[in-house]
Amino acid sequence: MGKKVLFTCFSIFLGVQSVKLIGFVSMVSVSAWYAHIIIAVLVNLFVTGVFAFAGFVYPTQRLLPDFYYDVENISFQKSLYKYLHVEKFRKFLLATVWRKKEMQKTHFDGTKSGIDNLILQSKKSEFGHLVPFIILTCIVFYWVVIGKWEVAIWTFIINVIFNLYPIILQRHHRMRIRLIRQRQNRN
Repeated sequence: MGKKVLFTCFSIFLGVQSVKLIGFVSMVSVSAWYAHIIIAVLVNLFVTGVFAFAGFVYPTQRLLPDFYYDVENISFQKSLYKYLHVEKFRKFLLATVWRKKEMQKTHFDGTKSGIDNLILQSKKSEFGHLVPFIILTCIVFYWVVIGKWEVAIWTFIINVIFNLYPIILQRHHRMRIRLIRQRQNRN
């Protein structure tokens, strides 16, 4: 119960900070190039954090219908994965954020029942990146409209890396699991 309250508070705090930061950028003129990058990183972390902390303690993935998570058009998914070099992103994550085996086992423990948990975690993760991706894309458009080009460009680039790539990666995981299960059912 304490974790749920704490993470809910973190989520609300980051939401408030996101609104404040967006308002700040809209009202002031920032000229230093490095300030644009710092602001872009912060707004991405804040907005994504709102949904990450909520997803740690609530079944946020249920806010989207089950059919959304079904991976259709496998050839398109594979092409997109290759074209955007998502495999390099996956290797980067495994070498940095996900390098510890204990951390990896929280998502997949190597058992058949672990596959169901992996699918659930991939849905949670995808939702936790999809909604921020949409919100941040809207913020980018807003900043472009009001002439905040530099921060908009950096926010967009970071949004693609922090949110779009993880979405594609999670969909790719579920596609591979689906193909494995199809092969198992044929045997």
